[in-house]
Amino acid sequence: MFYERLRTVCKENNTSVSKMLKDLNLSTGSTGHWKKGMLPKGEVLMQIAEYLNTSIDYLIFGEYRTNLNEEQLRLLELYESTPERAKYKVLCDFENIVNIEIEKFASKKEAV
Repeated sequence: MFYERLRTVCKENNTSVSKMLKDLNLSTGSTGHWKKGMLPKGEVLMQIAEYLNTSIDYLIFGEYRTNLNEEQLRLLELYESTPERAKYKVLCDFENIVNIEIEKFASKKEAV
């Protein structure tokens, strides 16, 4: 249920639903509807997800939904675990590797 997930995510972020609503200038009257199973409007969902650094999918469905495959998710996971100061270097190195591989592929194709 949306409201229970919202409370859990708020707790994980060391805040409460009422503090989050106050910080976002949203009405606390909405929580009664949410407790009954209703969902906030799209704009409000986006504000809440951004505030809590989570996804709308998680708030609504309780899981992160994505079209990425396992390999792509692993790349993202590795990137996210990289220290902030090294992320730019990782991106540049990765881009160089990709460009080298593309050039190799193109030269093999031309040779055929």
